[in-house]
Amino acid sequence: MRKILFLEKFKGFLKQGATPKALAASSTIGLLLGVFPVLGVTTLMMGAISVRWRLNLPLMLLVSYLIYPLQIFLLIPFVRVGEWLTGITPANFSLDTMADAFAKNFTAALVDLGTSNLVAVLGWCLLVMPIGGLLYIILMQSFRFILSRRQ
Repeated sequence: MRKILFLEKFKGFLKQGATPKALAASSTIGLLLGVFPVLGVTTLMMGAISVRWRLNLPLMLLVSYLIYPLQIFLLIPFVRVGEWLTGITPANFSLDTMADAFAKNFTAALVDLGTSNLVAVLGWCLLVMPIGGLLYIILMQSFRFILSRRQ
């Protein structure tokens, strides 16, 4: 009996936010937060967003995990956009330069790395709104079409 109750709750959890709007929002948030330039915080952010707006957390997590390699790939482009916005000197991310910086002054190298991470978040913030809006509209229309064909 306990197993059946758990399975029913789990099925309900998977179906939560199954309207075209909610599926599009869940997918868009999964994609956008999936490339957020701070490693290790996206799952918590998605959990909080899914609870607040009753979105489909499994879909958000699936999408973000599928595009995880893109998160790593886009770190430096986000840093470059943030550097351009702030006008700070571009960081050199070669392994030799970074190893040398950490060997010379560990604390200063960490501060530089933290600064690069902050400007990457700024770059992400600049790009996420227009891309997210367009992506949401495309996905909502796609989910409407798919769900209407199923019925």
